Amino acid sequence: MDIFLILACIFIIPPIVLTVLNVRNLFAKTERFPIALLFVTIVYGLFCYQVFLASESITSIPWHEPVDEYAMHQIISSEYFLSFIVPCAAGFAGLFVIAFFPAEKLSPLVAVLALAGICIGNVENILFALQISKKFWNLSDFRDFDSDGFVYMLPYLYHVNLLLLSVFHIRRQIRGQLALIEARRADAAYTWQKKLYGFLSRASKWYAAAFVAVLPLALVIDIVLILFGQGSDGPAKAFTMTADWTFSAQVPPPPLAYEGHYLCTVAAGGHCVLVKPLRFGMRRGQKIVVNRQLSVANAFEELLQERFFRLHRVLRRFYDTHGYPVSRLITTKLRADIVYILMKPAEWLFTCALYLLCTDPEQRIRRQYAERRSSAAGFSYTIFSPN
Repeated sequence: MDIFLILACIFIIPPIVLTVLNVRNLFAKTERFPIALLFVTIVYGLFCYQVFLASESITSIPWHEPVDEYAMHQIISSEYFLSFIVPCAAGFAGLFVIAFFPAEKLSPLVAVLALAGICIGNVENILFALQISKKFWNLSDFRDFDSDGFVYMLPYLYHVNLLLLSVFHIRRQIRGQLALIEARRADAAYTWQKKLYGFLSRASKWYAAAFVAVLPLALVIDIVLILFGQGSDGPAKAFTMTADWTFSAQVPPPPLAYEGHYLCTVAAGGHCVLVKPLRFGMRRGQKIVVNRQLSVANAFEELLQERFFRLHRVLRRFYDTHGYPVSRLITTKLRADIVYILMKPAEWLFTCALYLLCTDPEQRIRRQYAERRSSAAGFSYTIFSPN
């Protein structure tokens, strides 16, 4: 089975189906499996979200430490992570409380505090979605929207589903509370009780009470964070004490340079009689030794980038993650020779692919890492993104 079909069945189709079901529950007269849908959406959504972030080379490294040039720093500051997770926990706790407990089992005060927690959690939900928007959804490039843009929008389905679930269960809880109040109002023995129940019987009062309750609940959260050394501005610093993201206020150090993945190391460090260096080439403005194996590998990568962009991105990320540690082990000419021999089958495979898919494979191979030449000499090479 095609790998992309498998990935779609795991990470694309289920979130879309869950979104459709949540929208249906919100607008339909009869609800379907609200508790199960809540649990599956949150748990499975978090799983897909984590896989997506990991696939995009998003690390847990703080802003002041360098990362690899294709990686990104942490989204939320680890120093102020508690200031982020506590409001989120209040939101999830409030959502599960009103979802799992019907109105007759909750006092009005507990219900209102749960609604206030959901409001606070949704503020964090929206801020997080905005925080990652710089990486995953640049509105200025919306006109160039393609299949990759669609994949980058998938995380936003999770944020949208959290909002859908919040609205659905808030409305469900308030309806239950209103029905309960009407029943108690009919049985009230005193006039003041009837007036109180009459005041509470209007749904708008519940929404207003929830927003008013946000203030004392936020104050309690703030006190807890201060006691744990986060400070009153901890929730803001959780987003700003970062780099690479929308609300980031810090400038990261230069990225770690990939000082010659193993192919480049082999080209420069192996015995000349075996690795057969051909010429010098330019790599990020620096002169390197180029052999046939390196040129073929980079030509094949160029071909992948042109015709199979998504596959190239996956393979490139894997190569960036594992190639550099391998290169650090190649410290002698003998080790470079061994790696050169081990890479020979891959070189042959790359060559076959180039000859099958390119009209002039040798020209593509020759121009890798080539220095720019004068047009008067009859040709001009463009330096491809280095290997």
